[in-house]
Amino acid sequence: MFIRALLDAFLLYLPLSLMGRQPAAASYLTFIPSESYYAVSVGMMPLFLLGQWLLLGAVVHLVLRLLGRPGGFDQILNITGMTGLIVGTFLVAWDWLWIALGWGNDIALGLSHLVIDIWAIAIMVAAYRSLLGIPVRLGIVLNVLYLAIYVPLAMIFVRAPV
Repeated sequence: MFIRALLDAFLLYLPLSLMGRQPAAASYLTFIPSESYYAVSVGMMPLFLLGQWLLLGAVVHLVLRLLGRPGGFDQILNITGMTGLIVGTFLVAWDWLWIALGWGNDIALGLSHLVIDIWAIAIMVAAYRSLLGIPVRLGIVLNVLYLAIYVPLAMIFVRAPV
């Protein structure tokens, strides 16, 4: 996941900052002016991504333990981290394609990310089933829970690159 965080920082937010771009939506974090949001994101996004990875891994682990299911925290972090790296790498390329084509709608970009997240869900459900013996339905529920926690956090900290 650390590699994915660095990809976002150095291949997305740093170039946007150097290009002088600003997010379409104003910052919810009032101490970060929109003019410098991408520059700040170079350092903030790796911390945010690592924090959400640990938090959401802990939530999945807790749910599994409460249900009496096996699920080592390290295995969950490996599954979610590798999935984040695979899908996150694609998302960086997708974001740059979106920018290159001049599509400026940040809401549509966010919705496209949620559609692409179906791929991430499929990977994680398959890995949970294969590595942890978790049934497919429970794997889907865990991923929906994961998104239900992640999306509101991302709405606060992350600004679309358009």
